Amino acid sequence: MEKEQRIILTTLELVVKQGFHATPMSQVAREANVAVGTIYHYFKNKQQIIEKIFLMIYKDFGTVMLTNIKPADDYKTQFSTMWRNLYNYFLSNPLAFYFVEYVGVPPLITPEIAKKSKPFYAEVVDFCTQGVQTKKLKNIDEVLITNLCYGIISSAVKLKIKEELPMSEKQIDQTIEACWNAVKYE
Repeated sequence: MEKEQRIILTTLELVVKQGFHATPMSQVAREANVAVGTIYHYFKNKQQIIEKIFLMIYKDFGTVMLTNIKPADDYKTQFSTMWRNLYNYFLSNPLAFYFVEYVGVPPLITPEIAKKSKPFYAEVVDFCTQGVQTKKLKNIDEVLITNLCYGIISSAVKLKIKEELPMSEKQIDQTIEACWNAVKYE
């Protein structure tokens, strides 16, 4: 694995486990098996690594959400596929989930950095805009729609990770249906 990638992955793991302020660059260097100076060759500071991780994760889940979307499927099926994809992505990538939930938030992630992530999930927002325009979704802001659904999915992921619910296929279906019911046009 390339040094820069090792630095990024090691930082991700450490800040999720220990927190941003409890993760010194010396520990990142030691666990990534690089010199401290090597980190500064790739990144100006720890904040820049956090921002890079944030943007990488948003790029990933923006892509993942659109996987297996079939244009021939009806709107609700496409909607369900997108949100199931995000659920599965976070279960398969728990470090990414914890990072987004607990590290990738203000004040560590500034509004400027958050704005840079928007192109990565623009197609998801566009999908919601289309849903509002065609009266498939309620006439509410697309950002609100995506955040409402994200919150429901996030809660389901937490229940599974914490082993509070097994999140059977039926329970996953119920979660997706709860997303749909929260935003569908009535």
